[in-house]
Amino acid sequence: MAKDDNDGGGFSGKRNKSWRELDAQRGKSRYHSRQDDPAQQKIERSASYQKYKTAADALFTGGELPEGLAKTFDPEGKRKAQKQAMMKVQESETRAAWVTAVVDYLEKYPDLPDDAYFLDSLLDHPRERIVDKALAKLEALQEEGKLKAKVPQSLEQRLKSVELTGSDPDTQGRAKALREKLRT
Repeated sequence: MAKDDNDGGGFSGKRNKSWRELDAQRGKSRYHSRQDDPAQQKIERSASYQKYKTAADALFTGGELPEGLAKTFDPEGKRKAQKQAMMKVQESETRAAWVTAVVDYLEKYPDLPDDAYFLDSLLDHPRERIVDKALAKLEALQEEGKLKAKVPQSLEQRLKSVELTGSDPDTQGRAKALREKLRT
């Protein structure tokens, strides 16, 4: 008895499903992703999930913490005050106001933040001590591997400026070394 091509397959006459189709039915396909899962999509669209996600992002990016987390991680409000002080420095209208705002900020908060953009701006300060401190923090971030993710476009040019115009040969060498590390 010859098998007819129009005949689906087997004795029942139904078309046989491929292994991929069978796995997809079970939800175990390697081609199946979380985006295809309606239950997962429903969870991700919920308001509580969105609230949780923004709170987690704020925790790791230095943004505004929700009340519950703020009480746990920043009970005295130091983080929020430091963030406001940084914003005040960045919003300075004139160069002279910015220079004094940076000095005031560093007197109040001697530990520099891990914000590469803020540190990049400090490399342009006229005081060598502040430039040296910002450069040291940038070097520490580079060593920890935190600098590769978000690097300001102007950082390489500012490092080159420090390298060419700095008065301390040690600072010039450190700026050159950091600039070369960032290129690779």
